[in-house]
Amino acid sequence: MREIVIVSGKGGVGKSSIVASLGIIYAQEYKVVLADTDVDAPNLHLVLGAKLKNSENIAASSKAFIDYDKCIGCMTCKDICKFSSIIGVDKPIIIPYSCEGCGACTLTCPEDAIEIKEVVNGQLNIFDAGNMLLVAGELHIGESSSGRLVDIVKKRARQEAKNSQAEMILTDGPPGIGCPVIASVKGADYVALVTEPTPAALHDLKRVVEVVTHFRIPLGIVLNRSDIHPESNAAVKKFAHDNGFSILAEIPYDKNMTMAVAHGRPVISAYPETPASLALKNLAAALAARINELS
Repeated sequence: MREIVIVSGKGGVGKSSIVASLGIIYAQEYKVVLADTDVDAPNLHLVLGAKLKNSENIAASSKAFIDYDKCIGCMTCKDICKFSSIIGVDKPIIIPYSCEGCGACTLTCPEDAIEIKEVVNGQLNIFDAGNMLLVAGELHIGESSSGRLVDIVKKRARQEAKNSQAEMILTDGPPGIGCPVIASVKGADYVALVTEPTPAALHDLKRVVEVVTHFRIPLGIVLNRSDIHPESNAAVKKFAHDNGFSILAEIPYDKNMTMAVAHGRPVISAYPETPASLALKNLAAALAARINELS
């Protein structure tokens, strides 16, 4: 079983649309499980038009709670909190959204009036995406520990893949270079980095390349909307060439891709012969070739 993770340095470059179509293509030949680890804003199920099968609450975060029957209002906890999560004058009040659950307040409270408890901070959702299963995490608004939720999503996806004897896990990862990205690429066999030909996207591509190469994971670059700015297109290719990275595919700007998303369908299904779909088929072949080289 192989794990392919699709991430991007910058949001809004078409990553989820690409993953949805790749899933459709690969599912024609392989048993595929999909995972959405963009837990701050999961939307792969929307692009696929997938139906929710099951949802469960996930407690992957901890917060401090005060027992006011024990509290004497000394405010020692407020003084020790480095996250400014405790306010008040005569009695401490915890701001849950900024509390990191570090436990410093519990160690300094003279009355043992504070306890760290696990709290529900997100959901694990299972979707039916036709002949594929989609495992997705969704972090509740304002909550932390997104990396831990990503780990839970990946663990469940691997279990589902094992149960169904799947040959591939295809993951729609998050944008950026933070903890969710690190948790997403960890343990992957191959990472595809989606970018677009703009200065901002190239800047963020360089940053996420540093993250992936730090973990010594093979990677390739996907250039989406490749024809919108020729100068930036050339700059991305130069960066890839200078650093020994492959351009797996160039996907041209195609209004049919936007139309497909609006209708909740992957472009490969809605418009199979459109330029973007043809490029996505080439991308699927290029990715499969890279995976076979790892065998």
